[in-house]
Amino acid sequence: MIATEQQMNEAQLPLDMRDYCAHYFLKWAKCKRDKFPNIFGCKHERHDWDYCEHLDYVMRMKEFERERRLLARKKRIEEKAKAAAAASAS
Repeated sequence: MIATEQQMNEAQLPLDMRDYCAHYFLKWAKCKRDKFPNIFGCKHERHDWDYCEHLDYVMRMKEFERERRLLARKKRIEEKAKAAAAASAS
């Protein structure tokens, strides 16, 4: 995370917005304040923030799927070992 806790506190950033992309959100909020009547002049900052949020979401989903596959693999291996132990015991 690039934005520090102090920067987020000074900007009064809500807790749900304090994520990996908070620094892009702070840039976008500053741009909106500076160009208030014409907030559409901040499209680039908004795009950067949206893109960062998208990449963060994709990375989290990849990690989730990897964990899910690893747990399923572990379960299959344990069941196979249990079946082999039961077969050799009888």
